Amino acid sequence: MSRQISILLSGEDQLNHDIAYAPKALPHERYLIGDSFALGSALHANPNDQIQLCIEPVHLHATRDHLVLLPLSELSIPTNEIMILMEEANTILNEEGIIPISRGPNAWIYAANDYESLYTHSVAQATGRNIDWWLPKDTVVSGLAKRWRRIQNEIQMHWHIHPINEAREAQGLARINSVWVYGIGKTTDIAYSPELMNATQMISDHPWMISIAAQRGIPLLSSESIQWEQQASNTFVWVDDIHKQWPGLMQAMLEHDLEITLIDFPQGIRKRTLRAKDYQGPAWKFWHKNQPPTWEELQA
Repeated sequence: MSRQISILLSGEDQLNHDIAYAPKALPHERYLIGDSFALGSALHANPNDQIQLCIEPVHLHATRDHLVLLPLSELSIPTNEIMILMEEANTILNEEGIIPISRGPNAWIYAANDYESLYTHSVAQATGRNIDWWLPKDTVVSGLAKRWRRIQNEIQMHWHIHPINEAREAQGLARINSVWVYGIGKTTDIAYSPELMNATQMISDHPWMISIAAQRGIPLLSSESIQWEQQASNTFVWVDDIHKQWPGLMQAMLEHDLEITLIDFPQGIRKRTLRAKDYQGPAWKFWHKNQPPTWEELQA
């Protein structure tokens, strides 16, 4: 039997001003763990099914008439310095009943049952965009968004005068000047994709997947120097540089009977499956063989 490899490609949402609530995350993020996007609980399991959320330190860049978000992954800052800033933020958050549980990749995870109905968007959804559309909104409980903005403002004021940020500005570096809340939900809100549910191992360079693989109880492999022909069946792949590895992956498919399913989001979910047999003509037609698509052909 062919060994199955499922590859998730990142997707973008188009901003639609005609809807009151845009999706909570980018298409691939929602496909990975569900439309509720309960990332806090996906990164840190809890037995009591409490509401958990993520808070990420960010930089808000002021343009002429709006603010643009830059995520922590794009802000070069030593771990010890970001820990110091977050310890100060946690003092404020604790007073508001937002209780730190653990540190996830690029984000801190908190228990916050009072914030279950706050409507938020992922950092990736808001990155590089005018944040006005992506700010938290009230749904069931009125005043939650205003309460969060007050907390956010207090953290911003403390960080504005912090020596770490003063030093960063003196070096010409972007200040860590705000926080972003997202990924609110409980464990029962998570809806893993079928490919992730059936995966026997993952290959990924995305920080989330360290925690998600641990929650799923399956191995996580680095994409560096990967030998595709040696991978187990039902391998789930989400890496940024898959286009660089495509020629080797296609060669492994042809020579080692791999079945490759690509998942992307041109307009909704699209799945395309490539099999070695599709590129192998009858033996007597040795002069006529189809070639698997190049990456450029796939994207066309």
